[in-house]
Amino acid sequence: MLKIWKNYYLDASSVYYALKKAYTKTDGGVEYDICTYHARLEEALAEAVRRTIREGVASGELKEWEQVRAELQRLESEARGLLQSICPADKALTPALKNNQNNKCA
Repeated sequence: MLKIWKNYYLDASSVYYALKKAYTKTDGGVEYDICTYHARLEEALAEAVRRTIREGVASGELKEWEQVRAELQRLESEARGLLQSICPADKALTPALKNNQNNKCA
């Protein structure tokens, strides 16, 4: 399992990528909830971007449009960097950010 950022992680099988979110149990241990399944890596990263932005707005961390825009640009840049480090020619993140058909949980 690979850490993406904050409490989001990427896991995989031979068939799919799973976006997971870590949380701390009452006994102090860490558990991971599966949020979504994806056939493509860039789709999993795009979903992590969307969720991180949504959580920032919901928590009040992102209160102004300019903050949302800046955080979205930062996260997209970080996700692109992760993709380019393994596949420099891959430019599929932007379309994946706009195509959200695999969302299975809020």
